[in-house]
Amino acid sequence: MLGVSAVAAAAGLAACGGSSPKGDVNTTFNKALKATILVDSRGRSLYEFNADADNTPSCYDDATYHCSKAWPPLLANGAVKAGKGVNTSLLKTVKRTDGTMQVTYNRRPLYTFNGYHLGNAPDAPADTKPGDVHGQNYIGYWYVLSPAGKQITTTPSASGY
Repeated sequence: MLGVSAVAAAAGLAACGGSSPKGDVNTTFNKALKATILVDSRGRSLYEFNADADNTPSCYDDATYHCSKAWPPLLANGAVKAGKGVNTSLLKTVKRTDGTMQVTYNRRPLYTFNGYHLGNAPDAPADTKPGDVHGQNYIGYWYVLSPAGKQITTTPSASGY
């Protein structure tokens, strides 16, 4: 069973062009990016953070940026289930400094996006429904991943970060 430290709106995947997810990590075609991306069990986009080393999360709730509040890690309680299109051999977990287990894909820790509004970086709305990719290319560090575990660098024209 997967526990995500973010509150998200549960909505259908019609906005992404996908079907109902069956695993903790799934794939769907994202219309804004014109690419198949990884999503969580609720259909929310999953991101990697370029500052993370392989299998080493670096996004925590620090005093300045509150990284893990804006970018909640995808956490696991037990085995992580791969949905259709997800390469099981690339899906793992890694222990965070607080002892929780974060889901990784191709050695990259995974995060969702709650938006950013603290004034010390550009404001960005949260991903609240399937199909949202408001965190894509945020400050040049955050990107969604393909089912092959590769960074997708396409940016929706409306993002502007």
